[in-house]
Amino acid sequence: MRMTDEQKAAARAVIVTAAGRRFRVDGMAGVGIDALAREAGQTSGAIYAHFASKAAVFAAVVDAGLVRLRAGMDRCRAAGTGWARVFARQYLSAPHRDQIAEGCLLPSLSADVARGGAELRADYAAALDTAIATLAEGCPGATPEERRAQAIQVLVLGAGGLLLSRAVPPGTLADEILAAADQAAGTLLGPVA
Repeated sequence: MRMTDEQKAAARAVIVTAAGRRFRVDGMAGVGIDALAREAGQTSGAIYAHFASKAAVFAAVVDAGLVRLRAGMDRCRAAGTGWARVFARQYLSAPHRDQIAEGCLLPSLSADVARGGAELRADYAAALDTAIATLAEGCPGATPEERRAQAIQVLVLGAGGLLLSRAVPPGTLADEILAAADQAAGTLLGPVA
């Protein structure tokens, strides 16, 4: 029996979600198609029915991850004025740090993107630029240029803070790194409302 377009889209979404978890934990080089298929509850053939290669799966994961990042920003807008600070506080939280498989792709997969091809890097840059523009809308700078710079600074603090906090054993130093990054975000954006 042939799959409907809706079933194909749902199967693809399951693959991308499962692959995202594995790539975030193991990196692009650390996982093969067979492991991705197992994570998704699929066969390797099912993966190849949707994607031409592991690199294509990775590109879809990166795209979905950046869409998810912007969706997180959009959810924080409900906080009203100062929502960018709310976003930064949630981003730089211990639960986000500790949930690598479910967390943001910026600290987990940016190095893999940097090693990727020109098309992947260009797509990443375009989607990241859109996320920067979204976050800038919530930043307090006096000009569009200041707000854009603040948004970039917050994403750099967030990704770098999470990456360093994850790289050390759990405990005081890991928590200090997150707290320092959050404090710097507060200096940029003001207190959490």
